Amino acid sequence: MLQAMSIDKWSLLTNAITLLVITATAVAALIQLRHLRAQNTLNAELAILKGWNDPQFRQWRHYIAGEMQTKIKDPAFLAEYDAPEVDRSRHPELYACDWLEQIGSYLKYGLLDADVLLDVTSTSINRLWNQLAPAIERMRVTRGDGLYENFEYWAAKGRLWAKAHPGGAYPRNMPRMRDLKGVGVGPGTIFRPAIFGETPE
Repeated sequence: MLQAMSIDKWSLLTNAITLLVITATAVAALIQLRHLRAQNTLNAELAILKGWNDPQFRQWRHYIAGEMQTKIKDPAFLAEYDAPEVDRSRHPELYACDWLEQIGSYLKYGLLDADVLLDVTSTSINRLWNQLAPAIERMRVTRGDGLYENFEYWAAKGRLWAKAHPGGAYPRNMPRMRDLKGVGVGPGTIFRPAIFGETPE
């Protein structure tokens, strides 16, 4: 009987240890997955910001903000959007719309961190939507509201984010530089080159 009790105790102890090992493994796996997701999200956001600053995309944005805003007032130019295949040599703005549509879909399906992306792009995406809306609305007459809906989603999220953060998203518990005048600098402060610039010693 004592031997049976001893076996039962060892069995319970073994089961408890096994449960602890499985739990620890699961927690470690969840932490690793979280880190991997964060890394993947960061890489995706960096790639988007790189694309945003690509010379070709900058050229399209310059055209959209300038020349296109004059052209869009011409009814003949606006009517060109009614064609089944719009001539992109005359309407390079559609290349920008395609790119914005793609990124909007990533945002919509949770592949990007919305707060990070919108913190950086909310103003710009709203401006682009406002500039491109007449062209998109004209094309939607014959193509439906599904056209560039993910671009619209990104712009709508940007507008809501800006409304929720009218003064920006600066952390409330972090002092502003104007509140730190004289802190860490002053007569006799020695500056030495550092990895990220110059820091006071």
